[in-house]
Amino acid sequence: MNWNIEIGKQITMVISVVVMILMAIKIRKIGKENLFFIIGYSFVNLNDIFCYFYFQSTGRSTDPFFVIGLLMIGFFLYLLYFFRLMYLPLLKKMQFIILILFVINIGVMFYLEDDLLHYFSFNMLYVDILLLLFSIILFLYQTFNSDKILDLNNYLPFWISVALLILFIGSIPVLYFRNTVSQNIYFFILFMLNLMSNGVLIFGLVRNKQDNRG
Repeated sequence: MNWNIEIGKQITMVISVVVMILMAIKIRKIGKENLFFIIGYSFVNLNDIFCYFYFQSTGRSTDPFFVIGLLMIGFFLYLLYFFRLMYLPLLKKMQFIILILFVINIGVMFYLEDDLLHYFSFNMLYVDILLLLFSIILFLYQTFNSDKILDLNNYLPFWISVALLILFIGSIPVLYFRNTVSQNIYFFILFMLNLMSNGVLIFGLVRNKQDNRG
């Protein structure tokens, strides 16, 4: 398969910048309940952009930035976002437990894996994705049992959930088999997942109504 990995990374970065600009333009209509997602998305993608140019200019490993920026801060902000969205007492307590498990997982990974901050831990990534999946399931259960289901097209948190599912859940197979597929196929699939995820985000941002509440 003839796929230019560098061009794919550059296109992904440009699209993420477009999404961030759209978020900034529509910030007043997005609603405070989506603030932690905006911060998380912006932080993760700006970290990716920094890592890309840092590696291009120095040739040094960017794993520490991804471990801290994505696995620790990024996922924490996403989980905190869903915690803020929960208004049913039981679901909010369950989401709080997920946040506690996330923090515990960081401690466990520091204990089990040597020099965690200097190489990317896929084990930690899998656990983070699993916790995020549980969070999305709780949120969707809450959504589908409320009047929000009557106007999903205009409900931004729903589209954010779909975008995160596409990106992270969709990436599990290719991440698991990363050592058995070519780099071209690996990065092409990740590129397509990012493209679809950001496409869903753009759709949700365009359709979002100002009067939505979490």
